[in-house]
Amino acid sequence: MRLSRFVLQAVDTFKGDQFVATAALVPMLESLRHAMFRSDGGVEVTLTIDKLHLSLGWEGERSEVVKLTHEPLSDELHSLIDYLRMASESADPELLMRRNQKISDELESYMQVAADQMKEMEAVLEKKKEELQASIKQAETDALTGLLNRGAYDDRLREAFLRGQRQGEVVSLLLLDLDFFKQINDTHGHQYGDEYLKRMADVMRASVREHVDIPCRMGGDEFAVVALCGTEIAERIATKILDGMQSKVSIGIAECLATDTIDTLVGRADEALYEAKRRGRGQFAVAAEQLSAAADG
Repeated sequence: MRLSRFVLQAVDTFKGDQFVATAALVPMLESLRHAMFRSDGGVEVTLTIDKLHLSLGWEGERSEVVKLTHEPLSDELHSLIDYLRMASESADPELLMRRNQKISDELESYMQVAADQMKEMEAVLEKKKEELQASIKQAETDALTGLLNRGAYDDRLREAFLRGQRQGEVVSLLLLDLDFFKQINDTHGHQYGDEYLKRMADVMRASVREHVDIPCRMGGDEFAVVALCGTEIAERIATKILDGMQSKVSIGIAECLATDTIDTLVGRADEALYEAKRRGRGQFAVAAEQLSAAADG
């Protein structure tokens, strides 16, 4: 009965004549019964579509069920195949279980492939992230001293200034010039001068608070420290640098005021630097506004 329903479903799918098909099926099913009686096991039956001919075949014989009016389309064939699979599985629990197991196995396989691809993608992203960070660090680093360069100094100063405005954090700026550096270069040569600049960088790194204050090389013999502190601690940093360089550097200090912009903060630190130079170099000077505030206090 299931075979008859399937054959008639095929005839309907391909828009064949149902009456002709039913009349042809009756003797075919009788012959099929006899073949099943003669067989110890099941009989394999095939439904064949050959151009306009829809036929049933078993044991090497084939009989036409109906002649179609048009050759089946690909969509019609796939629709019939899906119908046969569902009909077979609904009639046989074992087939349904096998199909479910296959779906489960495929799903597990897809999930494993997806997990592997995700892991591989994460590894690639992590590598690209490391490459990007290394590239950014290289772009921000002064090649000779290893300190942050002028571009990075501008960015860090702006970040510290804005954070100070938003969160009320204290920020000080130290500007530093090596004293008589041109004479050192002219007297001892550029190689000695380069080593002198490296020594300055090492002293600055040793004098600031690691991961808090930011030492930078502005270019030539000009340096800066963006310090997240007030004047008092900034003076300690300046004193350590002076000691490390045998007082051969001039330093200007300015603590950021509520009325400051980045330009005015830099301008006040620069004025303090030149005040240190006017006093004879080898010392630090604090911006006049800070001295006035301290005196008022």
